Amino acid sequence: MRGLLLMLIPAVLMAQRSALSTQEAFDRELKKNRLGTWLVLEDDGAAWGDALRSALTEEPLVALNLPLRVVAGGKKSDALATNLRERYGWAKGAHWALVDSLGRILVEQKTVPTTASVATAVEQAGVHSKAEELEGFLRRNPEHLEAQTALLLERILVANRRTLKALGSAPVPPKDTQPAEEAPIRKLDPENDGRIWSPVVQQVDRLFQGRWREAGSRFGLAIRISSAEHSPAMIALLNRQKGELETALQRSPSSTEVWMAWMAASSKCEGWALQPLLQSLQPLPGTTPGEWPPVLVLNEYIKDAKARRDWAGIREVLEARWDDVKHSESRWGGGMGLWNLLLSPLIEALVSLGDTGAADLVLGEVAAMEGWSGLPGQARDLAIRLNRPDLAARWGALTPKGR
Repeated sequence: MRGLLLMLIPAVLMAQRSALSTQEAFDRELKKNRLGTWLVLEDDGAAWGDALRSALTEEPLVALNLPLRVVAGGKKSDALATNLRERYGWAKGAHWALVDSLGRILVEQKTVPTTASVATAVEQAGVHSKAEELEGFLRRNPEHLEAQTALLLERILVANRRTLKALGSAPVPPKDTQPAEEAPIRKLDPENDGRIWSPVVQQVDRLFQGRWREAGSRFGLAIRISSAEHSPAMIALLNRQKGELETALQRSPSSTEVWMAWMAASSKCEGWALQPLLQSLQPLPGTTPGEWPPVLVLNEYIKDAKARRDWAGIREVLEARWDDVKHSESRWGGGMGLWNLLLSPLIEALVSLGDTGAADLVLGEVAAMEGWSGLPGQARDLAIRLNRPDLAARWGALTPKGR
């Protein structure tokens, strides 16, 4: 009975969601954004959403970093448009506003939004950004780690938007040409780099002074979602702290949080050498090949080993993992996830080593265990990519379990 109830919970929640009125759904959306939501009600001939969106990418508005909701009015209006006109007394025509989490208007105008008009209205209303709120909180609570991490994330989000604005869009190459190699990552000039990334550099540096590990996975996530690869100052800082990250891995070789931070920083610094680091680490006694390197690092390990053509290393690591998967209830999600993370690189390694018999055996085991209809096609495509038409014909005829 308990299991049946647990199965019914998602259906009940979905029914509750669908029962929400348009106004209730909108109010729930507003509550997620405590400091405010930009709201545009468009009308025929007054598509102001793009105008406000453009204004919000300019200084000083970009620092607010608040979400924008555009509602269509006029002849082809959204269901919410009528509710907004009734709620705010907006007569026919376009309007824009900044509303708080309860839907109360903080700033409101019915003229085309421009950077100047929006910035003036925001200043007069005394609206503050999340970063300003966190800075004030930290002045009163300077050791509050959660607030420090939240401030880092907020500063990164704003820096990302400023970076995109400063660099602009990359030119699109002609359709009939293919670049000979991957284009280099564009870097900010020193003036823009200092203006945009100095607050982030200061916050990351502060956390590296001993407290970054306490921040857990949030620290690595913040680095990962950043556009730090465009910032010479951020790249220099991360390279300086490489030793700190690797010393932490010496102490905790299987730490998910530390690996997340190391991999995030590595990706922003055009890739640090993984194999020497793995060789320097000492996993716990009894750690099996199926447990090392940690699953979080597996994709990077495979990429690195492929570049060195270390097919034997890939085979050793992935065969052990496949053996664990076969004898456990877990299938790593099965299907495409299992194929991409484990099976495809394992099969490629076996074929590259000339052991097609072992590759056939693995695929036969997969077909007997998994009812995934995509297996034959994926295996065939891999064989074609490896220039093995004989294997493509054989693997394309695989019959997954239950098919």
